[in-house]
Amino acid sequence: MRKLLLCALLVASAVPIASADSIMIQSAGATTVTVSGGAPYSNSNFNGWIIFLIAGASSSPGVGPFGLDLAVLAACSSGNCLTNPLNVFYSDTGFSTPVSTGGFQTTYSATMTGGGTTNEIAWANSGNTLFGLGAANKIGSGVGLFSASGGFGISSGGPAEVVPYSLTTGEILNANNSTSSFGTDADVTATPEPAISLLLGTGLLGLCVSVRCKVFKAA
Repeated sequence: MRKLLLCALLVASAVPIASADSIMIQSAGATTVTVSGGAPYSNSNFNGWIIFLIAGASSSPGVGPFGLDLAVLAACSSGNCLTNPLNVFYSDTGFSTPVSTGGFQTTYSATMTGGGTTNEIAWANSGNTLFGLGAANKIGSGVGLFSASGGFGISSGGPAEVVPYSLTTGEILNANNSTSSFGTDADVTATPEPAISLLLGTGLLGLCVSVRCKVFKAA
């Protein structure tokens, strides 16, 4: 859990290069909360849920690494959270990397205690609107359901997208009538179209030659 908290804090401290990114937090019986800019959010009692940290980072409109990243640390011990899932959505507009049909990829990792379960769903929307959901925009079949032992999964797919478009990732946390804690991380990325990949490859090759193939790790 300490490692997950550190990762979440790193996500929260990243400088978002985003046009309109927002986090939406929902649970039946509670007022929906929307946080602009992917800013860190916490709440000691959100419909019974203890939200230690929710944070998002986006690379829109075209800065690498491409895509979205959403981290959640939350727990449920009593009250409405035992029967009402926590739904967290993170979305941004203005993505400017064309993607071929099936070219999106989502990854989801989760560490849990108790009897809870969690899964992730992602969407790409050519209407370039925040939280552009719907079956036609879904990327793959989603990732999970993960049980209390946690897990890691990858899903690929999604519609072809010309620019600009929006991306959304959604995490669903369910306590299943048990005391449960969750540490999760969801990513949405994409494989650029072949022409873009070729340009990137050529550029990287030139950089490698110019610095005598020294390897630099981005900060």
